[in-house]
Amino acid sequence: MRRKKGAVWVAIIVLAITLLHTSSPSYAQDYSFSLDQEIVDVDINSDGSVRLEYWLTFTCDSGASPIDVIDLGLPNNDFGYSDIQADVDGKSVSRVDSDYQGEGGYGVAVWLGNAQILPGRRGTVHITVARVGRMLYQDTSDADYASIQFSPVWFDSRFTHGSTAMTVRFHLPAGVEAEEPRWHDAPAGWSDPAAYHDGNGRIVYEWSNPAAEPDRQYIFGASFPARVVSEGAIQRGPSAIEQLFSRISAIARTVGVVLCNPASIMIIVFTSLAFLGNWSQRRRKMQYLPPSIKVEGVGIKRGLTAVEAAILLETPLNKVLTMILFGLLKKGAVTVLDDQPFKIKANEPKPDKLHYYEEQFLAAITKSQTLSEKGLREMMVNLVRAVNTKMKSFSRQESVAYYRDIVRRAWAQVEAAETPELRSRRYDEGLEYLMLDKDFDDRTERVFQRGPVWVPMWWGYHRPWARAIPALSQPGPAAAPGAVQLPTLPGADFAAKMARGIESTAGGIVRSVTDFTSKITSVTNPLPKTSSSGRSFKSSGGGSSCACACACACAGCACACAGGGR
Repeated sequence: MRRKKGAVWVAIIVLAITLLHTSSPSYAQDYSFSLDQEIVDVDINSDGSVRLEYWLTFTCDSGASPIDVIDLGLPNNDFGYSDIQADVDGKSVSRVDSDYQGEGGYGVAVWLGNAQILPGRRGTVHITVARVGRMLYQDTSDADYASIQFSPVWFDSRFTHGSTAMTVRFHLPAGVEAEEPRWHDAPAGWSDPAAYHDGNGRIVYEWSNPAAEPDRQYIFGASFPARVVSEGAIQRGPSAIEQLFSRISAIARTVGVVLCNPASIMIIVFTSLAFLGNWSQRRRKMQYLPPSIKVEGVGIKRGLTAVEAAILLETPLNKVLTMILFGLLKKGAVTVLDDQPFKIKANEPKPDKLHYYEEQFLAAITKSQTLSEKGLREMMVNLVRAVNTKMKSFSRQESVAYYRDIVRRAWAQVEAAETPELRSRRYDEGLEYLMLDKDFDDRTERVFQRGPVWVPMWWGYHRPWARAIPALSQPGPAAAPGAVQLPTLPGADFAAKMARGIESTAGGIVRSVTDFTSKITSVTNPLPKTSSSGRSFKSSGGGSSCACACACACAGCACACAGGGR
């Protein structure tokens, strides 16, 4: 009887443990989210590779598991893990590795780490893939054309719900004329793309759908003259080993994989996406200047402000916006209230003698203490046009060299300063020009490795830095009677805060630099008008007509596969 009673108690304990385990909400162990927005830029390079840049905005459902890892499907495995960078709302992710569990044969796992999106919260995952090779195929309807098809990442229907505002942009290679390219038929439910020039002067096809399905594969394609790409960049058929590897990869992931139709399977035998070595390619500077500013005149245009010089040097527009903001901070015109999300207020009274673009920047501050991107675009268009007007009849080449020399000399003065106090003052005085150096962060770190930094008066207007001053700073040298005594920071702390602050600010002012710049470019450097027939902008063929999905490798087809699964 005692043994039986003991057995009953064991059974009760086991049952209790089981109930405790199973009674916890099952959704707490599962992913459940909406993909509110997906933007992807596909930069097509002359060597047949592409650069991919994703913005994926998720809302993690309350009670669901945090979004701690994203499976990003890729068109093939001709990429390097070190060429992939990611962040969530500006915060770096933990790592990117090969633990890919999505559909298709190729992809990466992006581990969010401390940047994971918690239940009930929203976050934007920004992923840049510097290079995916072997993406171009010979157009099956025109041997003189190259063709590409691409499918942006989609997610498993078990985990996602709702609709997605989706935008896909193809940046065609440099050298394609307005009358030459052709887009392929848009997916069902999508309209034909908009066509314009991007910030690099390259033709862009942009497809948009405010109510796309996040768990559905969409395929987009375009064709353009083969002459604009390097010899050997266009694929015309894989080796037998590549064919075999492609088939094995496809078979290994049969569960949940959308297979090609029989005709496509036959094509797979003859073509494939292969792999090449690791190689990264830096993004070109956005060339938003109109052609008229590039017409050479005579002599140097002196007297441009640092911000106007930034436009002349074709500095990325998020950095130009940051320069304007820091100029206003130095004048005490604004205070940054928060950096995630970015909040700002205009100070009263408004300082005198503001530049025209600073006035327009202040006008872009909304009642909710955010920045209106429409207002910032109008300001930037006016700024580009003003610089264009000022540069008329002057030599752009000589002027660019002149302002680059100003940047060089500004840094030389900082680096040659004999005392920490003088170094701090020269850094403060030349900050806007110093920011034009592409190695601004590294040089700041090197200059202030040792010794204290006298914090400038405007420092406290930037909230994230102002919070840290009381804990990290010490009083500076004794000031003269009636003078303001500035606090100091250790040089390494100052350099780190400066770099992080500028990086965070540059990433928070506008949501997408490419989208922001493209809309400005459409005004300042619009695409030339096409012929009335419009034939060059559309093709129902232009490559393969296969219904390709994961592991497909048809002529003219280079589809990225799903990242769903978690």
